[in-house]
Amino acid sequence: MTKEINSTAAEAAWELAMQYDERAKKALGYKTVLAFILSKTVEAFKGMHVKDIAELIEGEVYISKVPVDQGHTNRAKGERITGLNTENAEDNEGLLRYDILFKVKTSGDSKGVYGIIINVEMQKDQPTGYKLSNRAVFYACRLISAQKQREFEHMKFDDMVKVYSIWIVANMENNSVNHIHLVQDTLYGKYRWTGGTDLVNIVIAGITGQPEEAAESSPEETDSRDLCRMLNTLFAVKLNNRERFWMLSDDFGIDIDKGLREEVEVMCNLGQGLLEKGERIGEKMGSGKAKEEAIINFYRVGASLVMIAQAMSTSEEEIRKVLTDHGVDLDH
Repeated sequence: MTKEINSTAAEAAWELAMQYDERAKKALGYKTVLAFILSKTVEAFKGMHVKDIAELIEGEVYISKVPVDQGHTNRAKGERITGLNTENAEDNEGLLRYDILFKVKTSGDSKGVYGIIINVEMQKDQPTGYKLSNRAVFYACRLISAQKQREFEHMKFDDMVKVYSIWIVANMENNSVNHIHLVQDTLYGKYRWTGGTDLVNIVIAGITGQPEEAAESSPEETDSRDLCRMLNTLFAVKLNNRERFWMLSDDFGIDIDKGLREEVEVMCNLGQGLLEKGERIGEKMGSGKAKEEAIINFYRVGASLVMIAQAMSTSEEEIRKVLTDHGVDLDH
């Protein structure tokens, strides 16, 4: 009976977590939020106002469930780029699904021509079953290869457009931003090949989920620090919404319309509910065998080590030890 109760409680908590994840992606899908992210990560938009960048996202966007390689598009109406879980299936390849995928013009583009393809991914923590950077490389490469017969035809490789795959990883110990991209090294001679090295870009932003005040930083670090500050403000569970919206608007220039406000409020309520449920489960389970069963059930329904540790009021190391001691493979 205890095992059944633990399993039911874990599944209920995981359902809350899934709802939270979906709301988090929807909040990220608002144009002004995306515009701020672009202003801090994409060279073409650095120094531009958030509202000006948001206007460049206008136009064609890929909507949920549209195969990228077939080039089908639809037009999003409203301020949120909704459900951009664009799927991409090819022979000998598994299904590839993007959290958020859209095209954006650069200021120098002519009408109807898009300068960059943007992919934004949200991760609740750093995965343990694989290296996140490897997955990001795969996503970015698929964004490049999917352009054939859509952005360019035959051998017109110069018509390829840049891609940015931007990953936001929550529940990290420290804030960080990394840019992974191609670099050309001349190993012999003096010749340099033109083009290509700026086509593939991966940005990984690790955030703690704890809001922080503005602080002095070097010019090279300012954009990355501001990006982490905004994301931490957006996703911090234990932050008063009134203060959250004020900071997003005043500190980061993000337009808080009715839709974004409601999306963020629901997301935060789900996050708070998840924490409270986890705390209640931890109190009921106490310690010993019941607690170990709860940990195993949490993990088997898909919960991450970070989530379980928060729910059970313990450390990730203890969670990992319980799972490995019971022969559970750490595959996510």
